[in-house]
Amino acid sequence: MRDEIFDQYLADILKKTPEQEKPGASADEILSEGEKILPEAEKSALSEDIGDFAEKTIRFSNGDVTRIASAIKKSEEISEVPQPVRKKRKKRVRKANYSAYGGIVLATFVVCCSIVISLFVIVVGRDFLGIDTNNNSFTLYIENDWTIGDIANYLSENGIIEYPELFRQFAKLSLGDSPVYPGDIDVKPSMSYPELCDLLSEERVSHETETVTFTEGMTLDAAAALLEESGVCGAEEFIFAFNTNVYGFEFENYVSSSSLKFYKYEGYLFPDTYEFYVGDSVYNIVRKIKERTNEIISPDLIRQCGERGYTLEQIMTMASIIQLESGRAEDMDDIAAVFYNRLNDPARFPRLQTDTTTRYIENVIKADSSIAYQEMYDAYDTYVCSGLPVGPICNPGLDAIICALNPAQNDYYYFCSDVETGEFYYAETYDEHLENIERAGLGV
Repeated sequence: MRDEIFDQYLADILKKTPEQEKPGASADEILSEGEKILPEAEKSALSEDIGDFAEKTIRFSNGDVTRIASAIKKSEEISEVPQPVRKKRKKRVRKANYSAYGGIVLATFVVCCSIVISLFVIVVGRDFLGIDTNNNSFTLYIENDWTIGDIANYLSENGIIEYPELFRQFAKLSLGDSPVYPGDIDVKPSMSYPELCDLLSEERVSHETETVTFTEGMTLDAAAALLEESGVCGAEEFIFAFNTNVYGFEFENYVSSSSLKFYKYEGYLFPDTYEFYVGDSVYNIVRKIKERTNEIISPDLIRQCGERGYTLEQIMTMASIIQLESGRAEDMDDIAAVFYNRLNDPARFPRLQTDTTTRYIENVIKADSSIAYQEMYDAYDTYVCSGLPVGPICNPGLDAIICALNPAQNDYYYFCSDVETGEFYYAETYDEHLENIERAGLGV
C-alpha cells in the first residue's frame, strides 16, 4: 500500500511545472494555497485530506529514504563503470565474381558453336543426301580425261551439287581405284553423293546429239517447230515448259506476267547454236537455253536498262522491234533513235506505228489461238496502243539489244527502206518521208 502511495506522489510531482514547485513548502502552506482556489464548502475536507497525505508522506520518507538513496547511489556507480568499446565492423566490399562471368561467356560460346555446327551439318547433309532438291533429270557428258575434281566442278556448275570440294573428297574415298567412265550420265539434284559415285563407276554409251541454231528474230513458235523437226523434243511441250518453268535465273525476276502477253518469255530465247541430246527431257532443253540467255542478260545489262530510264522488259521489247525492222547491225542504232524520238515526243507521235507488231498479231497470236482476244491484239498493235507494245515480238540478237540501250543521236521521226537494196532513208517531217517512200520504190 505504501508503494502505491509513493508512486502517486512521484506522479503528482512530475506533473508540476517549475513555477508551481515551492521547495520546502509545508502541509500548512500547501493547504493555504488550496484554500485560495477551492470554495469554502470544500476547504475543510481538502484540509483534512492534505494533512493526512502529508503525514503519510513524511512517515514514508522517514522509513525508506535510506533505501532510496542507496539504490540511487548504486545505479550511479553502475553507470560509471566503463563499457567495452565495440569495434566498428569493416564494410565488406564484394568482389566481382569473374569466374561466374567467365562461365557464362564460355557457355554462350559453346551454344553458339553448337548452333553453327548444327546448321553446317544440316546444310551440307542436305546436299550430301540430296534432300529438298528438285527431281528433274539432267544428261551430262563426262569427258574421257576428266579428273574427279573436273567432274565435281561440272556437277556444281550444272546445279547437281553445291559443295564440289566435299564431293571430290568423298568420291576419292568412295571410288578409290575404280575407273570413271566417259560418256553421258543421267543425274538429278535429288541424288545423294553415294548415288552419283555409283553412276560414275558404271560403263555407259554416249547419247546421240543434235545441233540446233536459232536465228536472230525467230519467234518462240518457230524455235519450237525447229526443235520438233530436229527430233529434240515436241513443240507444244517446249512452248509450255519455256513459259511456265522458273529456273532461278536473275533475268527471270524482271520479266512481267501481264495477262495481255501472248507468251511470257517471248524475247528471252537468245539466238545461238545449241547442242541438245536427242530425246532429252524438255526441262533440260529449256534450262540450257535460259542459261545462255542469262549470260547475255547479265546484272550489268539490267543495270544499264535502269540508267537509260527503262525496264528490262521495255528494252527487250524495243530490241525485238529493231531486230525485225532491220537485219543489218549498221542500221539498228539509227532505227532505234527514230523510235526513241517518237517515245520522247508523245504529243506529236503518240504511237510508234511499226508493221512488225501487226505481223506478230496475225502470224503468231491469231495463228496459235482459236479465241479472238481483241484487247490483246490492241496491246501489241503499235497503230493502236500508246508507246511500246505489251511485250517483245521476237527473240532479238545481241546487236539489237545493244542498240536498244545505245541508240544513235539524230532528229529523225520516220524511216523506210528499199526492199531490193536494203538501203534505209530517214526523215524529220512527214513530207520528207513521202519523198523517201518514192525513192525506195514503195509508192503506189
